[in-house]
Amino acid sequence: MKRLVVFAMAGLLFAGQAAMSDWQVDPGNSSEVKAQNALRKFRERIPRTQAYFDQAHGFAIFPSVTRVGFGLGGAYGKGVVIQGDQTIGASKYWQFTSGIQAGARNFSMIIFFKDEQALKYFQSGDIQFMGQAGLAVATAGIAGTPAYNDGVAIVTMTRFGLMAEFTVSGAKFKYKPLSDE
Repeated sequence: MKRLVVFAMAGLLFAGQAAMSDWQVDPGNSSEVKAQNALRKFRERIPRTQAYFDQAHGFAIFPSVTRVGFGLGGAYGKGVVIQGDQTIGASKYWQFTSGIQAGARNFSMIIFFKDEQALKYFQSGDIQFMGQAGLAVATAGIAGTPAYNDGVAIVTMTRFGLMAEFTVSGAKFKYKPLSDE
């Protein structure tokens, strides 16, 4: 009986590991290398992301998302999805926007999933609607949710560009498991 309890506790500890604890990047996979470089920059420029890594069940990292808008707008980017210490899939991100906006920018984005339910919802690819306001000038511009909302937290970091906005948008994520590639 004691062994069963010990194994159960060890299993719970292992299952509860924080995202990216020992993620090993495949140096031959350019998407993973770009993701690793973006993660390094997030940690340097936005140290508060460490708390999200410590709590997250998994995350999606989009190293480069390009966004253009003038009245109507859109964005596109590709990334990888990490759970525990492994890459579990790839993702594409599309966004359409409408509102007061002008400019173009390129940014990196991390979507943290607090639990398995939030990750599964992301993998389903349902469309999301949101409102946003912001200003990005050159490399200045950082945005994100201050806490988990429905198990998801998003942090973005401007790479370059000039954009001002007050918009309503819809976002679509397409998830492709690694086994399908």
